[in-house]
Amino acid sequence: MQNELIAKRYVQSLMTILDETSLDNTAELLNVLTTAFNDSKFLQIMNSNDIAVLAKTNLVLGMVESANSLEINNLIKLLGENGRLSLIPAISKDLKRQIASKKRVYNGRIYSISEIKQDSIDAIANDLGNKMGAKISLQFVPSNSDGIRVIVDDLNVEIDFSKSRLNAQIVEHILKAI
Repeated sequence: MQNELIAKRYVQSLMTILDETSLDNTAELLNVLTTAFNDSKFLQIMNSNDIAVLAKTNLVLGMVESANSLEINNLIKLLGENGRLSLIPAISKDLKRQIASKKRVYNGRIYSISEIKQDSIDAIANDLGNKMGAKISLQFVPSNSDGIRVIVDDLNVEIDFSKSRLNAQIVEHILKAI
């Protein structure tokens, strides 16, 4: 939790000093660095007390050298000086979230036990996006539930249509009518 709060401060700084194109490029670079943090050997190096912080910083700088970005280099050096290179995945995640919020573009998931055609997924995403005033794209995820569930985390939207819930509501409605 504390790492997320610290990461937010770095992201807020990036959001104020970078233009839209630079923000997109920075998010892409940080995303590439985040994938490196999923590698066990890389994590071993980053977590090792036997390797100097400067060597770790130079390793990460070497990974983004081709981007030739002064802002990224300064960010990595600052993270290295403060012993916070491990915050890169959290910074990447929060930066993507902030950019999506600024552009009003969100990704979500649609869960169902049966396969849903891409046309239907796109129609649901388009309708939901129109209601929310945003552009939403949905990805199909197979599930064991007896209905359809749509989740867009960054908008705090969750829509659930299940057969069991519908049946329960019908029974409740009939009982009230009697």
